[in-house]
Amino acid sequence: MELWNYIQILGQERQGWWLARKDNLENRLIALDQILEKGTLYSIQHLIPYLKDPNSDIRNRTYHVITQLFENITSKKEYYNALKHCDISKSDIDYYQQTFSNEECVVLYSIASLNSKGFVREKAVKYLTDSKNEKAIPFIIYRLADWVEQVRKVALQGIENYKKNEFVNGLVKNLPLFEWIKSVQRADLSAVHSEIMDFVLVEHGDYLNEYFASFSDDVRITIAKKMVIVTEIEVDKLSILLNDKNFIVRSIALCHFDKLTQHQIDCLLIDKSPQVRLKTLHRLKDHPNFVEIVYPFLMDRSRSIRELARYSLKHSVDDFARIYNDKLLNNESVISSLYGLAETDGKKFVNSIIPFLDSPKAKVKKAAFLALSGLDESRAYDYALSNLDSEHAGIRKLVVAFLSNYKTTDVLQKAREVYKYGNDDLKKSILLLFSNIGKWQVIADIMLGTVDENANIRQISMVYLRQWINKAPSYFVMPQQEDLERANTVFEFAFKIHEQKKYFEKNPLSGIDFYLR
Repeated sequence: MELWNYIQILGQERQGWWLARKDNLENRLIALDQILEKGTLYSIQHLIPYLKDPNSDIRNRTYHVITQLFENITSKKEYYNALKHCDISKSDIDYYQQTFSNEECVVLYSIASLNSKGFVREKAVKYLTDSKNEKAIPFIIYRLADWVEQVRKVALQGIENYKKNEFVNGLVKNLPLFEWIKSVQRADLSAVHSEIMDFVLVEHGDYLNEYFASFSDDVRITIAKKMVIVTEIEVDKLSILLNDKNFIVRSIALCHFDKLTQHQIDCLLIDKSPQVRLKTLHRLKDHPNFVEIVYPFLMDRSRSIRELARYSLKHSVDDFARIYNDKLLNNESVISSLYGLAETDGKKFVNSIIPFLDSPKAKVKKAAFLALSGLDESRAYDYALSNLDSEHAGIRKLVVAFLSNYKTTDVLQKAREVYKYGNDDLKKSILLLFSNIGKWQVIADIMLGTVDENANIRQISMVYLRQWINKAPSYFVMPQQEDLERANTVFEFAFKIHEQKKYFEKNPLSGIDFYLR
């Protein structure tokens, strides 16, 4: 049944003698379970009335379903759009308080605080404040920018009541929300924003230092941005930022680069994040020994950093390609040197790439092929053709992308051979190649995929078949006679199989013959 059927069952009143009423209750409970499984955020508004159902089992199960759906909301816009039309009155809020526990009421008050009626939002915010539960904090924050002045005033008083030691953690977790709400133009929130930041960052600085690593990424980034605003930042706080697991937090610490020790700078230069390494190098560009500092970064894993290094050394180095070639000959910094050779148009050293095409390491093979494809297209073509059936998925992906630009007979023959004898993973790669090549040369191959023994291959082929049909009107070039004949032959073969085996509800090849005339 559809979702609306279950909502309809939920709304059926108890009727008949006691056994029928029992059956009706069971059906309603089952309907609630199905609404939880099939429902969306917008289902909540249909469930709200059943929080007042005379049957406690229905009330409690309804609350459970609403809570689960409510927790699925991930964006700020979804909150209001999904909940503004809930049929909630001021008296309903009183009913919730009398019927449900304080913890349960926080969820219901939160939903009510997003109602389209201002007087409902106002009362909900008051009750959220009285709940003294940190889960209420974000919904009070939302109402700081309410379009009704009285609701904003109640929310301001509510936040003021949460400026207590026991709610510091709740305020900290919602700092990113304070930042976002400040940008709303409906009200000037600079004063309350400043007060909250002072309360958290200044009055409870020791708490932040102790538990900083336990906060979410968004919270740590927000705190870090506030920390570095001050002219004199404490050394221990700077160390906390530099040791953070998030590269954005570590990069924020660079705002106080002049306060870093040499050891800290050295650590930043070998940071696992290329963004951090790059920003650190930019901070060092006026260093008297910058040429010596930047030289090793010719071999960095990041292209942006290699480019910065080459730009910085352009007056000191005559032949970057030779440097990369020497590294390859010595089997040093292989991946970076392969990419570097391609980036510096090192065609005269292309032979140095060849041995690495047979490396046992997939990453090295991929780098070698990418370098070769940029320096010697002919050799890259030969390698791609012979490795179309590679057991390494990453290599196949690169090879398929490369060969998609070549609609040659050799490519098509090789691809068909691999598809015929290959496993399912190889077939998926070949089907992607066929789809990328497109037009009349491959329609027969895609149709064959729709009758493959493997259901997954058939589904993938169906997707590519639909894409081919959508593009067919733009194929202004007349097909070659041999492609057309092959396509018609395969069509007749595959069409009959679909009619016999019923792989799909409808024969996917119906109407394809229109394009094959």
